Amino acid sequence: MSRSKKLSSNFTVMPRDANHYGNVHGGIIMLSADNLAYTLASQYCRTNVVTASVKEVSFLAPVRVGDLVIMDAEICRVGNSSLDVNVRIRGERLKSGEIFEVADAKFVMVAVDEDGKPTRFDR
Repeated sequence: MSRSKKLSSNFTVMPRDANHYGNVHGGIIMLSADNLAYTLASQYCRTNVVTASVKEVSFLAPVRVGDLVIMDAEICRVGNSSLDVNVRIRGERLKSGEIFEVADAKFVMVAVDEDGKPTRFDR
C-alpha cells in the first residue's frame, strides 16, 4: 500500500475568523494547521495520533477577511511511534490573485493506543 507524505487544505477567511482589524486570528491558523497535520499523520499511520508538540510557528504576514488560506503539509521524518510534519501556509488575495507567505509550522505527531500511550505503527 502506498502512503502519501503530503496533503493540502484551503479555506476562505470569514468575518467570524478575524479580529477587529479584519485579520484572521493566529489561533485559527494554528488550529487549521494542526488539523491538517493530524489528518496527514492519521492517514499515514492508520492509527490514533495526537499532537505531541508544536516545535515552531513563524508568522510572516497577516491574512485578511476574504483571503484564501492555502496549507500544504508534508511528513519530513518518520520514527517508530512519531512523525514530524511541516506545514507551509500561504495566502491568496482572491481579487488580485497575489500569493504570499503567511507562516510555517512544525508539528510532532505521536501514534497512541486506546489508553493514550505511544505505540509503534506499521511503516
